[in-house]
Order: sequence, then C-alpha cells, then structure tokens
Amino acid sequence: MPRSFRLAVLLLLTLCAAPAALAAPAEAGLEAAPFPYANRYKATVYGTPPESRYKLPDEAAEAQPETRSFKIDGRRIPELFWYCESVEYSVLLQKKEAPLIFVIAGTGARFNSSKVRFLQQLFYSAGFHSIGISSPTHYNSLVSLSKHGISGYVPYDVEDLYTLMRWVKEDVEKTAKVSRYSVTGYSLGALHSAFLAKRDEKDKIFNFDKVLLINPPVDLYNSALVFDSWLAETGNTRQTPEQAVNKFIESFTDFYRTNHVGRLDSSVLYRFFNTLDANDDELRQLIGVGFRVTAASMIFTSDVCLKAGYVVPADKTIATSEPLLPYFTAASRISFEQYFDEFLLPYLQSREGGMTKEKALAACTLANLGGYLRSAGNVYVIGNDDDPILNERELAYLKDVFGQRGTFFPHGGHCGNLQYVGFAQKMLKIIQKQGAQ
Repeated sequence: MPRSFRLAVLLLLTLCAAPAALAAPAEAGLEAAPFPYANRYKATVYGTPPESRYKLPDEAAEAQPETRSFKIDGRRIPELFWYCESVEYSVLLQKKEAPLIFVIAGTGARFNSSKVRFLQQLFYSAGFHSIGISSPTHYNSLVSLSKHGISGYVPYDVEDLYTLMRWVKEDVEKTAKVSRYSVTGYSLGALHSAFLAKRDEKDKIFNFDKVLLINPPVDLYNSALVFDSWLAETGNTRQTPEQAVNKFIESFTDFYRTNHVGRLDSSVLYRFFNTLDANDDELRQLIGVGFRVTAASMIFTSDVCLKAGYVVPADKTIATSEPLLPYFTAASRISFEQYFDEFLLPYLQSREGGMTKEKALAACTLANLGGYLRSAGNVYVIGNDDDPILNERELAYLKDVFGQRGTFFPHGGHCGNLQYVGFAQKMLKIIQKQGAQ
C-alpha cells in the first residue's frame, strides 16, 4: 500500500471521527436519549452516531461560512509554506444586528474543521454572527500569524489569538452590527478561551458576555503526557502503536474495497468504526497517534520557521518539490515531553528572564486562573465525567471551581458527544442565557 494512501487514511481515522451533522439526526426539540457509548475511548474515537446528533435547522445547516484572511506586511514566510502567507478565518454573519461568538479550534485544527463548522452553524441557528478561528497549533497560524513562530506555551498562543480577534472585530464591524461578543472553544480551544477571557479583563476590547469552555483540559502538559503514554506497549495485546495503526488501516482498506466506497465522508467513517472489534488499548493508541500526528506537524512547522535545527538542519532550505515524509517521520517520533524540554523551554528561556520549567508549566494550566474562574460569572464549562484526558483530581477541580456554571454529562469521552442532542441543546442554553448566573 503506498505510504501516501496510508497517511491519508490515518489522518481520516484519527482526525475525522466526529464530523458534522449528517443523515437521520435526532430532532432538535425532542428529549435526548442517553448517549449510546459508555466506553470513553469508543466515544472519543467514534463520536456521536447519526441518529443521536442534533439536527440543525435547514437554514443554518445550509449556511456556508465565508473564508477571509489577513496578511501581515513584511512577514517572512518560508518558501516551503508559500501558501500560508495569510492567516485565514471563517465568517458566518446574520443579515441584521446580532451578538457575535468566536469559536476557537482544538489542537491542530483549522478554522473550517468539522467541529468548528458545526459550532458555527449551531450558534448561527440561535441568531449569532459566528467566527471560526484556527488553533495556534495549526501550521497556517504558526506561519502567518504567530509572533514567535512556536506553539504550546499558552500565554504566547493567547496573545496571537487576541491579536487576530481584534483584527476580525474591526473587519466585521465595517459591514455588520454587533450587539455583544462571546467566545467558546473545544479541547485546547477551551483552555485558550478561558485565558482569552482573563486577557480581556485588561484591555476590555470585547467585554465578553459569555465564555463557554467545551471539554477543556485542566493542564495542557499533563493531558499531552496522557496522549503520549497511550503510545507505549500496554495491555495483553503487547502490540506497538505502529502495529495498532496498521491494523486499523488494513481493516479500513478491506472495508473500503468490500463496500465499494466512493467518497470518504463522515457517514462512511461511522459505518467503518462500527465494524471494528477494537479493545481499549487499541483505541487509546489510535487517539495517541492522532495527537502525535498533529504534534509532528506543529514541531516541523516551528522548526522550519525558526531555523532551529531540531528536525531539519538549520542551514537547509527545503525545496517545495522535496519529499517531506522523512522529516515528518522524524518529527512523529518526538513526544510532547521531549518537544517541551528540548525545543519549547530553551526558546522560552532565551526570551523570558528567569524562566524555569515549573514557571512555564504553571502558565499553561487552568489552576493558574482558579481565583478568576471562581468569580467570573460569565464563564461556563461543559464536559463529560468520563473524559479520558482528565484525571479524577482535574475533574473535581472543574466541578469545584465552576459550581453551578458547570455541566457534566456521564458519558461522551473527549468531545465525542459534541453533536449529541442533549449536549448541543445545553450549549445553546448557556450561550443564550441572559445575565450571569
């Protein structure tokens, strides 16, 4: 099987398991049936079954966000990333004055990813202007926007997001009337949303009406270590991550040929996942590989932008025609812990006097915002009791800090029930709620 096809399948399986709403979803106004997957790993990988998904009104489901962009004058763009000279975002506007909500993507995700698109359309259906923003860990943001050309340090990432959001605000207000601003994000985007809310306390550019954290990690570093730990040989299967991935790819190849699949869309992936007989070890490894693929892209992009010599020799200029697989393979062997210790931390120490690993890690956790989050009546959290990236202490921390402003479903894994009827209805209720609780 060609490597290019294997990589394409791997990306589909690890990044597209919970796509936008499709056929036979549940009606929006009906009482939601229990989420069908009690297994946290299966929920994370499989996502919400079509029959349990929130049905968007036709107008919102058919609304297509417009892609817009900004180009920073004088910014040096590596030749390899010639197509990333502008930072992109998506815009879905009402025809009359309306509140506006920013949607911040999760790790490695783009402004038009399936989860961002669903959230944009969901809030558009409730009368909001909605803006899709890529994660600072996405290569387009690193190349075209990032002040430092590096990602994974939350204060830097949040400053980049805040800068872009200010530009977007100015752009949108030229043609649309905005009554108030809100922000939400899922996974890493949720963590960023919390820090954006605190950041805006200083400049008060947006004065966010609502801030909704969807499946946030409490500690970015700890969650990344969890993903990395799943790539170790575990359980009774004693198979390597590569063997686990190969099993998924071979199973998908057989499914693809047997079912005469034409277009690879989310309904096809859902049908495929239901044919699998995967144990928890294999599901964890697949999730871990998905994170590693995303991290490898981030590491490679930063290395090229900074000419750091971490994966690519510092004096080498990669031609646009040169195969990138060897570099990607090298980057994919690097754990997040290695990246932090060997690349990110030395960079921070070269620019921030007195920076230590302890200080850097403390700046990337919601525990750093504990006092603010307890008193911020406009900040809400929604998540799941069985989210595999949260340990018991972290889940208890979220419930304690947010109190009545927190909603936790018993099942759904990590973002697996994002499109589940009950989950979507609760998100709408929070965003539309009048006044702080």
